[in-house]
Parts: sequence; C-alpha cells; structure tokens
Amino acid sequence: MTITVSLNTLGLLKALDVVTSARMEALRDGETEPKLVSVNVGAPTAPTVTARPAGQDRVVDVMV
Repeated sequence: MTITVSLNTLGLLKALDVVTSARMEALRDGETEPKLVSVNVGAPTAPTVTARPAGQDRVVDVMV
C-alpha cells in the first residue's frame, strides 16, 4: 500500500528531481499528450544513523 503525497512535502531539490525525471521519461517514451503519472519517492527515513526507510512507500502524481 502506498500513500500519495504532495510535491511540497518533498522539499525543493527532491521535487525538482521528481518532475524532471518524469518529464524525461515521457520524452523517451514519445508521449505527446499531457498524462498523469505516479512517481514513487520512497518511504520516509527514520532519523537514525542507518537512515532506514520507516513506513509505507510514498508516491507523487505529476502531470507531464
């Protein structure tokens, strides 16, 4: 099970990376029409030394 989150919760650099990656993938696939895609941004990490993912995976819906 995944949780849908907004781009605002990711931070500026991660949000830019998510949007850029989604757009590049759409260009590679030859998509010409706008399309809603879900991008997995992983689970939030626990503030520990090992920084292991804690909880469910998160996805962001992006229009590309």
